[in-house]
Amino acid sequence: MSIKARKQALAQALQDQEEMVRAAASRALDRVEGLERLDEIGRTAREGDIPLRIRAIHFLGYLNTSEAVESMLAFLQDPNPDIRVSTIKAIQTKTPDRALIPLFACLDDPDASVVQVAIETLSYYRDPRATEFIIPYLTGSNAETACVAAEALGRNGDPSAEPHLIRVLNESDDPFLRSKAAEALGNLNPNSPETSDP
Repeated sequence: MSIKARKQALAQALQDQEEMVRAAASRALDRVEGLERLDEIGRTAREGDIPLRIRAIHFLGYLNTSEAVESMLAFLQDPNPDIRVSTIKAIQTKTPDRALIPLFACLDDPDASVVQVAIETLSYYRDPRATEFIIPYLTGSNAETACVAAEALGRNGDPSAEPHLIRVLNESDDPFLRSKAAEALGNLNPNSPETSDP
């Protein structure tokens, strides 16, 4: 079936008597029209003013095709930190596997906001490597980044973060960080039977 046939079917479904069908058709039509204009959206994401680029990047994240993900990964190296942050946020919506390693590289970004959103995004991946990469930021010099790391570890739920969060809870001078560590401890998954205490 061609994109044209899909668009026609979805346009007809916009007239359906059921609201849920019309809503689903509207969302699907958005995506199909985006797929049809993928090259144009990619060009807009690369060129032009920042607000338009950011909107195009978010739409690429919504499309989540192989080509869209490839384009977004290139934007992780953009000189503008707002573009890098927007790209990571767009990746966050679908968490494509191909983005995991490039996200690890974003943890070395010179801009703290990029590092923070990369930590947040990594927490949505159920990969033990994400925990390993996030833990060092619990004790870094940037208090806001440490709080983001504690929240991310709680969101990720990996029980291997437990001793690190307990250490922060017991030793940090920052009450905000201690509160984030406490919340994170409450959100960790239980240990598996073979690793739990006897």
